[in-house]
Amino acid sequence: MSITFAFAPIAAKDIVMSVSPFTVAFYRFILTSITLYIILKISGRKIQIEKVDYWRFVTLALLAVPINQITFLIGMQYTPASHPAMLYATTPAWVLILTVYLGVEKARWWKWIGISFALAGVFILFYGEILSFRKNTFFGDSLILIAVISWSLYTALGKPIVERYGSLESTFIIMTFGMLMYFPIGIISAITNDYSVFTINNFIALLILGIFVSGIGSYLWYWLLERIRPSQVAIMSCAQPPLVAFIEWFVYGLAPTANVIIGSIIIVLSVFMMIGYGGEKRSIPSNK
Repeated sequence: MSITFAFAPIAAKDIVMSVSPFTVAFYRFILTSITLYIILKISGRKIQIEKVDYWRFVTLALLAVPINQITFLIGMQYTPASHPAMLYATTPAWVLILTVYLGVEKARWWKWIGISFALAGVFILFYGEILSFRKNTFFGDSLILIAVISWSLYTALGKPIVERYGSLESTFIIMTFGMLMYFPIGIISAITNDYSVFTINNFIALLILGIFVSGIGSYLWYWLLERIRPSQVAIMSCAQPPLVAFIEWFVYGLAPTANVIIGSIIIVLSVFMMIGYGGEKRSIPSNK
């Protein structure tokens, strides 16, 4: 999951600089819905939504697609690729605050320690980059922060739903509902978009965003949410900055610095602490 999500800022930054983010989101979530539908059909699972849960799915879809993705993709136009990685690393803190407020989790001391270690690792990893938050990136950073909070709320509110319907079923319904919500906006942008600037790299980036990040990555996010606590799922987002750094090393030959290595070690230790400590994680029978 973390590996698929780590490709998001790299792929998004490549494509939104030449293609409208509204067009990118339109095709991205069509690909996402198709991907999840194929997986659902192969698995042979059936979906039956209770009437009382329709509004919950609509709320989650609104948070996951129109709000999260539009703010993320537009924000990527106005901020460096490293900033979203840093801002998304605050997801565990937002998720824990929201889940404690909603009564989904309790504010245990070890959760705060694990999150604090993870954030410390991120700050060490991006030491120097943190100072690059300037006025000219404020708009983009603000939009990315809105995307982070909407994704955190999507995670916090999704726990009861995913335990009731299953991770694959829930992700398919949410992403498809979200795609249908966004369709009237996206279709206009898709029709008027200038495709003469569309390159093979843009096409690959779109496939990565639609199939691997939003499709497989989002499914794995809810697969974990079905089995462990929301804050424990969210801590995995802190693994994205070091993964982005190592992907850039592999793709662009940018060797990781000492800060990246030290920060990555601290982040990995915090992830092990959050997921490995605290007893039973799942609130539904394990033989479901």
